[in-house]
Amino acid sequence: MRRTGARIGAALAASAVLAGGLGVAASPASAQPTGLSFYTANFDAEVAHVDAPTGECTPLPATAAGHIGWSGFTDVVLYRTTDCTGYATHTGTLRTYEAGKYLSCRAY
Repeated sequence: MRRTGARIGAALAASAVLAGGLGVAASPASAQPTGLSFYTANFDAEVAHVDAPTGECTPLPATAAGHIGWSGFTDVVLYRTTDCTGYATHTGTLRTYEAGKYLSCRAY
């Protein structure tokens, strides 16, 4: 009877550990980045951030060399001018480029 009790206890402990682990895995990751972030070369440092896509013309820092659309974005359009005019380069949500090449963007 002691063996049965020990087995039941071990099974309950294993279930509790498993359920606890699943609860952590299923919980939302509050540290997960959101929005659109622009970074320096090699994604070393964030130099600009856009919370939500608006389609408005946004100036880019001269050190921006890449971007990641973490959530809510479908396209980032880059321009070589400061006022989002001229040739538009559609880049999607993950791209690297030469720092200073693009001076403004519109995010959708």
